[in-house]
Amino acid sequence: MSLAEKVSDDVKSALKSGDKKKLAIARFLSSELKNFLIKENLDRELSKISEDNFFKIVKTQVKQKKESLEYAEKAKDSNMIDTINYDLDYLNSFLPKMMSEDATKELISNYIKDHQFTSNDFGKIMGLLKKSHNNQIDLNLASSIIKKIFSE
Repeated sequence: MSLAEKVSDDVKSALKSGDKKKLAIARFLSSELKNFLIKENLDRELSKISEDNFFKIVKTQVKQKKESLEYAEKAKDSNMIDTINYDLDYLNSFLPKMMSEDATKELISNYIKDHQFTSNDFGKIMGLLKKSHNNQIDLNLASSIIKKIFSE
């Protein structure tokens, strides 16, 4: 079962159990996935969504929810904060675990050593990281680590 199909199953199980919070976020994510299928002219089968595209869609939603959380915190709306945090937990449950900062630093150091990269190869390093560890590594963190390594 694909991750996209799991979202569809979550909608069904939330309907049966009466879990309104889970139903709301699962339906929302399901509609985003279906919008992607329409935009890409794919059949309306959730199984046609690749894992990379699924992660891209979920990451976009996480980013939007985090922005909404900032506004809710400024407005001190505790109900909205609780809802958004629940939504973030649900969305993050689909994303692979991100590498820790130490593991990221070690990986980058090994890449630099193994490929004998210099500070001029920043783009090559980032490209290699994105290609091999895209959904497991925070690319912003990786970028700052690379800059720090070459500034030393």
